[in-house]
Amino acid sequence: MREAQRGEARRRLVYDVVVRHGRGESIRGICRALHVSRGAVRNILRDEQQRRDEGESAAARELPATRTPRGSKLDQHAAQIDTWLDEYPDLTAVRLQEKLAGVGCEAGYSIVRMYLREVQRRRDKAKPKAAVQIVETLPGQQCQFDWSPYEPKGIEPVELWSCKLSWSRAGSLIPSKSKTQPVILAFLQRNFEEWRGVPAQAVTDTMPGVVDRWECGKPILNVRFVDFAAYYNFVLDVSPRWYPQYKGKVERPFRYVEDNLLNGRTFHSLEHFCETLQWWLREKAGLRPHPRTKRPICEMLEEERPHLQPLPARPYDTRDVVIRLVEETGHVRHQTNRYRVPDEQIGELVYLCIGLDRLEIVDRGAHRLAEYERAPDGAGLILGDTNPHRRRYDVTLLAARLAAWGQVAQDYAGRLRTRKRCPGPELNHLLGLQQTWSADDVLLAMQHAMDYEAYDAKAVERILVARFTPRTLPQQVADATRARIRETMRDHPVASRSIGSYSAFRHGDTALAQGSHRTVSQDDHEDQGLLEELASDSSKAHGAVQPDP
Repeated sequence: MREAQRGEARRRLVYDVVVRHGRGESIRGICRALHVSRGAVRNILRDEQQRRDEGESAAARELPATRTPRGSKLDQHAAQIDTWLDEYPDLTAVRLQEKLAGVGCEAGYSIVRMYLREVQRRRDKAKPKAAVQIVETLPGQQCQFDWSPYEPKGIEPVELWSCKLSWSRAGSLIPSKSKTQPVILAFLQRNFEEWRGVPAQAVTDTMPGVVDRWECGKPILNVRFVDFAAYYNFVLDVSPRWYPQYKGKVERPFRYVEDNLLNGRTFHSLEHFCETLQWWLREKAGLRPHPRTKRPICEMLEEERPHLQPLPARPYDTRDVVIRLVEETGHVRHQTNRYRVPDEQIGELVYLCIGLDRLEIVDRGAHRLAEYERAPDGAGLILGDTNPHRRRYDVTLLAARLAAWGQVAQDYAGRLRTRKRCPGPELNHLLGLQQTWSADDVLLAMQHAMDYEAYDAKAVERILVARFTPRTLPQQVADATRARIRETMRDHPVASRSIGSYSAFRHGDTALAQGSHRTVSQDDHEDQGLLEELASDSSKAHGAVQPDP
């Protein structure tokens, strides 16, 4: 833009100079009128006279004038610098300056650095590019998947999911606003169902939700994705970092989408974009010829389907599971939205099974409490409640929730109710502490607070911060589950087998196997008697070994 403005101003100046000179004005007068130098006026008159005498081309007139490249004081040392770079390809500007000083060239660091950068750029440009070999796979052997961001005209930017079968080149494109792991699993599952089978291998890059990190040059796969891959019986192959050619069959179609789908189209909404995308996949992309066989891709897909692995009897549950505390109003929060649960769950931890379209709430016994159509993230909606306004605290219910933790919590809640005029917020705050601290630590903090007659939720929290270490909700749920198992098995204890009893099984005879069901106590005398009995049974079962005559 600025170059065009400068060119226009220059042409107007030339016009004014030529017109005034034609009227008979002197060069001095033209300079005073146009505020330019006499040399500039003479140059303009000379150049215009040369244009009239010799002519010009339209291209030369429109293109900017090229500058004559200036020489460098290092040009005379170009051969020596090339020799050094051949011997030391990683030569830095500091070392090059030192070497030049050794041959009598006192060039500054900035000049040396710019010269070296230009030489290296020319060398890199002259290097032949490595050829990329396209690897073809057998039918049903491999698929590749990846994300790519797009900005369709008329709507907000979206992420486009692409998953493609390597042999037939058949694939799908799904727009999404999120790239979380549940979305990846759900889209992969949808692709498998569209193909009516599962390839033996899937190739992708270092995608969050698939690869957690790299260690010693190897990818560490996400545990949940590993479970998904085992369920559908496919092997995951992660491409090397910064090498997109490794999965070129899914990378190349992204350019095809930009050139043939988005080019020259304006969309009114995300729904309009999705409808156009499905039509384009069905009527255009699916009918284009295969790059190798030149047959339509839809025909190649039908030929590849019998080679895919069969789908499992039931689809994998791709929903994300999070833990939430039921608030005093009988709601749980997720992505700024609030979902109603029964009042008897107030103060309890519940599980949220979050799918792409629906959200299910279950208690810690896996019993369904409620199910809703998932609200858009960030909408701030309240679902399942005819009265969305804040309700009064149910003090009795909150105290009962705390009493379930033990006698200490029951005593603390009872005394707090007598000391506080409005105990509801205090009791609710105490229940909320289990989101950060284990219940055992909260009980110890309550006991410490009672010793000092501090009946305040903030006091309990200050004790927790000073004396204990926070624990995540999954850790707390695991601890609570282990406690319930111990309570359930109290009437049916399992005796631990002593370590010495296992040495007898190294003999490997049938009598030992038959006698292994006997109850082995931890008493050393009984262990010794058992070992003697097992050894005696072993000798009877095998008998004496007679030498061969």
